[in-house]
Amino acid sequence: MTFRDLVGHAHVTRRLAAAARQGAAHAYLLHGPEGVGKRAVADAFATLLVCEAGGDDACGTCRHCTLMRAGTHPDACIVMREEERRDIRIEQARTLVRWLTLRPMLAARKVAIIDGAHLLNDHGQNALLKTLEEPPGASVILLLATRPSQLLPTVRSRCQAIQLEPLGRDEVEAALGTRGVAGDVAALAAAQAGGSLGRAIALAGEEHTALRQRVLNVVATLRDRGAHEISALAQEIGRGAFEPALDVVLAWYRDLLAHACGADELGARNPDLRRALAIAAARTDPETVLRQLELLCDTVDALDRNANRVLAIETMLLALRRLDRGTPSITP
Repeated sequence: MTFRDLVGHAHVTRRLAAAARQGAAHAYLLHGPEGVGKRAVADAFATLLVCEAGGDDACGTCRHCTLMRAGTHPDACIVMREEERRDIRIEQARTLVRWLTLRPMLAARKVAIIDGAHLLNDHGQNALLKTLEEPPGASVILLLATRPSQLLPTVRSRCQAIQLEPLGRDEVEAALGTRGVAGDVAALAAAQAGGSLGRAIALAGEEHTALRQRVLNVVATLRDRGAHEISALAQEIGRGAFEPALDVVLAWYRDLLAHACGADELGARNPDLRRALAIAAARTDPETVLRQLELLCDTVDALDRNANRVLAIETMLLALRRLDRGTPSITP
């Protein structure tokens, strides 16, 4: 991975290229929304830091670049959450600290990437503090975080923070096009992705398209749905990939609020559903939709605290239906 392979983030790559020329700091905190490209930027910067050619970007052809591309460079280390866990283990942090004390084998420096640093608990973060303050040799540590506020202030203060902003919709759509995604599918995925290329790639897949259709078939007509239909949807969402499904629900109500306020062109996430949104908006009001969005946010917070998925989602859907049916402009 090199800077020229990236989509967007030109201002970030210019800053990192200058840092590589002038002397990189010992630690960086790259933060931004999920799927926006933090890992890709970190991989490109790490490759530049060990590249033999130097300059503003890695050459992509030297032995160091070849090893980095293959993921086998002995002086590069990636730490991330193990698949079966919700956090990064403290032992992973301690192993990284020990690895950094060893001399580089091939490159002039060692580079470590902690992908999902916000998933380190307080003990794991404290294990890194001394290394972040006084890293061995010319080592560089790159912390990637979706939620930097979950990092201890003492960790954040020892890093140079670089924020990655969401990509433009046109950038995301063009990137999907280069990956062979059909134009209409790419346009819809880019509209729904919120500037996240990683999310857009997932949204463009057939599996998500089918999931979106199933969720919207119920959510767009909640006031007319029976309890058994709501329970069936809650079970499907709760026992599967619930986060993409909740994103679909959130996008619907976000667009519904815009329509209810007369601002239906404001960053629409569902441009293919304008007619359905207009019909739904005519039967509600902004205050009701705001309460529904608040319910959604409360449910997401509860799920983050390990609430029972099926129960939390079913309770949310029933509450959303009650609000739909209780809108003043609708006759019971």
